[in-house]
Amino acid sequence: MIELSVAQKHLLALGLGASALFVFLPQGEDPSVTRGRELFDTPFHIRQGVGSPEMNADSCRACHQDPIMGGAGPLELNVTRFGFDNNGAGPFQNVAGGQGLSKLHPPPDTTREEHLAPSPVLADCFEQRQTPSILGDGLIDTIPGPEITANEDPTDSNSDGIFGVARRLQINGQEEIGRFGWKAQIARLADFVDDAAGNELGITTPDNGRGFAMLSDGDTVADPELDADAVSDIAMFLGSLPAPQRAGSTDPRVAQGEQVFGAVGCATCHIPALLGPNGPVPLYSNLLLHNVMPAGYRGMAEPGAAAGFFRTPPLWGIAHTAPYMHDGRAEDLLGAIAAHDGEAAGVRAAFDARSADERAALILFLEDL
Repeated sequence: MIELSVAQKHLLALGLGASALFVFLPQGEDPSVTRGRELFDTPFHIRQGVGSPEMNADSCRACHQDPIMGGAGPLELNVTRFGFDNNGAGPFQNVAGGQGLSKLHPPPDTTREEHLAPSPVLADCFEQRQTPSILGDGLIDTIPGPEITANEDPTDSNSDGIFGVARRLQINGQEEIGRFGWKAQIARLADFVDDAAGNELGITTPDNGRGFAMLSDGDTVADPELDADAVSDIAMFLGSLPAPQRAGSTDPRVAQGEQVFGAVGCATCHIPALLGPNGPVPLYSNLLLHNVMPAGYRGMAEPGAAAGFFRTPPLWGIAHTAPYMHDGRAEDLLGAIAAHDGEAAGVRAAFDARSADERAALILFLEDL
């Protein structure tokens, strides 16, 4: 008799059929990581509670798949956020139910998911969100808060036009530093699992007191639709995803591009490494919020993260995660640099002032990360 893993039994209980069962542990891998991988790759159905009643996808992998499972997502997977900013005059207000409006609903049978019928949204402000890569997020999760806050410059004390503030979150009455999400609105990797389960998949998870889980919805499936062990297993899998590695090009232009990267000021925000408990984490980000949008930009605001403020995205593996910026507005790396404004306007101007050869070298350096 074949002994099924815990995750295989869980998938069978969910009614996913024999195709999901015969997944065996890679030699030496933590069983919780394997269970988490299975769940991350699972296409959930309405029988398992997907949709609340809306959703953005039926699995974690559906959005995080480029260049491998756990990576970023293409432009067509963007989601939209909605809000009121009184035609730009402020103050910003959330729409009823929050900023997110999912784009799909689960079908009543085994057919494909269906797009929602158009309906009026009482909002005057809109913002697209691009699926970020989560490769290497396990290392980012280990970076201490003081290591992040040490790079803040809320008053621009060095007069370089770049500020940078950490996202401070109140969780159970304690301050924690945000590390994940376009507005650094997620403190911990396990919180990311709860947040994505509810907001992207419409799946309820248990209340752990941290405030990121969707606890109930209106369907007939008993809550929580994923139990605490499943959430923990997915978080373990995410934590095991390797960080993108440097390509290691020996082209001298790559070294030249790295020099230009520092000289024009890119490294002010895209710090090559932050210190984790096991050594440097070469993410090329300070994980701080910066306003990189042009004057008059209208977008989503949250407590501690005004419109136009976004977490500096890590650059490791950036050659394989196009399109770029929070909304995917840039198709390539040159376009991403050109899209930087606000605090980054001076850095962009310094880049533009460089010779064509130097600009090309900087792009080659980025493609090597």
